[in-house]
Amino acid sequence: MNQFKKQILTLLFSVLYGMSLCQTILDDFALDLNQGKVLLAWTIKSGSICNGIQIYRSSTADSVNFSLIEDIQGVCGDLSSPVAYTFTDEDPMPNQVNYYKLLLGGQEFSEVLGIEVLLIPSNSYLLKPHPITSSSSLYFYNSNNNDVELKVFDDFGSVIYKKQTNSNRFILDSSMISSGLYYFTLENKSNKSIINGRALFLE
Repeated sequence: MNQFKKQILTLLFSVLYGMSLCQTILDDFALDLNQGKVLLAWTIKSGSICNGIQIYRSSTADSVNFSLIEDIQGVCGDLSSPVAYTFTDEDPMPNQVNYYKLLLGGQEFSEVLGIEVLLIPSNSYLLKPHPITSSSSLYFYNSNNNDVELKVFDDFGSVIYKKQTNSNRFILDSSMISSGLYYFTLENKSNKSIINGRALFLE
């Protein structure tokens, strides 16, 4: 009888231990953007071990249809200490939100995280949403954080709006200008380059 109890306890311990090895628990999961590439960083809590990590990406608006972009083989995690991992998506979908999730050990999915990836040529811009009905972002290439001046012109060529920044975007609001189609320029004060564009404002 005692031998039978020992076998049951041994089997129970083995099952619980096996479950602890397969169940991976994330301590954190984050995304960052660097020069058009997406960096994924996550940490597996101490005491959790799994077999393999799969990384999935979706670029659909509803973040439902995911595709496998990386399969990391081998044991992940550690029984005695937390383990940090990173992965760089070298080829995300440009100028839209990219969604990511992890599958840990073939059993546990992480939460879904999204990040907008903007890839804008040095001589171009991206205005979204457009037309401007409330608030829109005017993005442009400015990797060196130079001073960039925005000028908006009326039909007679007069400057009706002017603003300066050292970031890579301006916020345009429909309330700042009367409805209509306007021309604008983006001038890089460092290298004197100028980008010409058009914006349709609707109240």
